[in-house]
Amino acid sequence: MSEGAGPDATLGLSRPVTAVFGGALAIYLGIAAWLTWRTSILEPYSDMYDWLVRWRQWQADGNLGRYLWAPHNFHHLVWTFTVLGLDIGAFGASGYLFLAVGVGCLAATAVMLARFAGRAAGPGLQLVGGGVALALSLMGCDILDATADINTTYVHALVFAVAAILLAGAPGDKTLLRRGAVLVCAVAAGLGSAAGLAVWPALLFGAWRSGERRWLLALLAATGEFSTLYLMGDTSPTSGVAAHVSPVEAIELVLNYLALPWVRALPAAGLPIGVAVLAVSLAAVGGALRRSADAAARTAAGLILFSLGTAVMAGAARTGVTAPSLVPIRYAAFLIPLHVGLWVIALPHLRRFWTDRPRRVEAAVAAAAVLLVGHQAVMAVFAVRTADINLRVVADFREGRRSPAMLVTIGPDLDKRQAQAAQLRREGRYQRELRPDPPAAPSSGGSGTSASSPGR
Repeated sequence: MSEGAGPDATLGLSRPVTAVFGGALAIYLGIAAWLTWRTSILEPYSDMYDWLVRWRQWQADGNLGRYLWAPHNFHHLVWTFTVLGLDIGAFGASGYLFLAVGVGCLAATAVMLARFAGRAAGPGLQLVGGGVALALSLMGCDILDATADINTTYVHALVFAVAAILLAGAPGDKTLLRRGAVLVCAVAAGLGSAAGLAVWPALLFGAWRSGERRWLLALLAATGEFSTLYLMGDTSPTSGVAAHVSPVEAIELVLNYLALPWVRALPAAGLPIGVAVLAVSLAAVGGALRRSADAAARTAAGLILFSLGTAVMAGAARTGVTAPSLVPIRYAAFLIPLHVGLWVIALPHLRRFWTDRPRRVEAAVAAAAVLLVGHQAVMAVFAVRTADINLRVVADFREGRRSPAMLVTIGPDLDKRQAQAAQLRREGRYQRELRPDPPAAPSSGGSGTSASSPGR
């Protein structure tokens, strides 16, 4: 094919390039699948001990409503406590259900976003469009949110938020049933984690941009009602937000959050990366305001706004608690919608370039395939290291050792945690792992991956 002839949309990329990209994607997904085993932690640590206290209270008083709905550090973790109850009652307190649900939520999110990006890419580029979205959704660091019990709260919220945004923006008739499904998914996102509340501004943006006045009013009413209900019953003094918030530090934290996951490897580059991501994201959302913007661009803008909303929430809740350059890696999963949204916004430009310079695009696709695999390999190293650090602390605690890292990873009152662990051992609950303990290291220290506590 000559450089200026333009590709035949029905043929797509050449077979060699398709084979290279498809093979690289298979390797990428294979690494992600391997990481679900290699980074799994099934024993309790951090907030999991508090969740088990809550479960015992439910067994004592039979108050299911309070067990499911009462806030835990501001969050209403309905799905988490549902999984916990089922895991103990039906799966022998093995942790397997937490792992299965976490992996299922992340996989479902990846599939939904890949289908969305594949359709947006159009004929001939579906594999590249959907494949890159799939890769962006299953980076090694994101697997950590599916393989540790206390981190699964994030993917519980993520899967429903993404479903709500994609359902609201999907082509076709806006039936009452479909809009009802959007509302159900939006509510369900908040029942995974308070970060799920960021889905409501994203949905409001989509309704306003599409000119659907009645739908916009319905969303406004639902947003107000559910947010009010969510705040009811929270008796914590700070409601999960730092008492003294420094605006400068909050901005730094938001920018470092937007630089995830790369900021954890390059802390000094966090602010520049965050500024770049924020600028590109705002430009993309601004582009969706144009009359010429299509439905895919508007939906992509909603995905971007959801991630930006979680960044703002993290800035409000974690400022004064977490050093901006040490924003927890577990929040990276909430940036999946932003990354895929930006990719979808870029796809029309890729298609135009493909039409004009097909050979160059094919060379770029082949290079991208190699880059994706290399990036995933590096991510896998960091993911394994993070999971091993935490499991080593858990193993040391199990074996009776003590270290300062345990005050963060296990809990501030180690004597209390030891009594809880002893009771679990007598009951035979949460006593197994899928993989051997990592080797002991002289300076093993936990990363403090508490699922929701603002103090860890």
